[in-house]
Amino acid sequence: MGTIVNFILSTLGYIAIMYIPANIIIDIIADGQTEFYYLLIGLLLSLLTCSIFICLLYAQDIYNLYQLSIKKAEITIESGAKMTKLTYENIAVFYSENKIVYTIQNDGTTLNTNFTLNELEEKINDQLFFRANRQIIIHKDAIYVIQKVENGKLRILLKASIGNDTITEINISRYKRKAFIDWYQ
Repeated sequence: MGTIVNFILSTLGYIAIMYIPANIIIDIIADGQTEFYYLLIGLLLSLLTCSIFICLLYAQDIYNLYQLSIKKAEITIESGAKMTKLTYENIAVFYSENKIVYTIQNDGTTLNTNFTLNELEEKINDQLFFRANRQIIIHKDAIYVIQKVENGKLRILLKASIGNDTITEINISRYKRKAFIDWYQ
């Protein structure tokens, strides 16, 4: 973070160093008498505009890196003697049944894993996945409908392509409701 601040300050310093002589030369060519006040205001406006522009460019770069890390992120699932690499965007749900954790892909394919849900929760991106309850971790893109039910609970219905009778609907408790809504938005 310190190098970013140094970069911004050095760029703004170069702008200030170039602005003052350029303004003096333009003043001599225009044969005018520019007051120091106008020189200072022009310099400050130029520096403000440039600093905003530099920060926006830097923010765009950070956002692009973040998007790239999400799209290219993957997890290796060991299922018996097979090892399968799945990208986050191909995973719909992780769920636990009889102490075995399964992965449901977007096309409905189910794989069993050697992970526990707690281990998966540590490995995966919490911007994309949410631990709905003790048995289920859900991907943001797998959600089809969110319904409000009694006592402040939520019911999540998954997309039709994720055809699994075990988890047709997922309930979010009223205690996790706010965290889920904040995550989903």
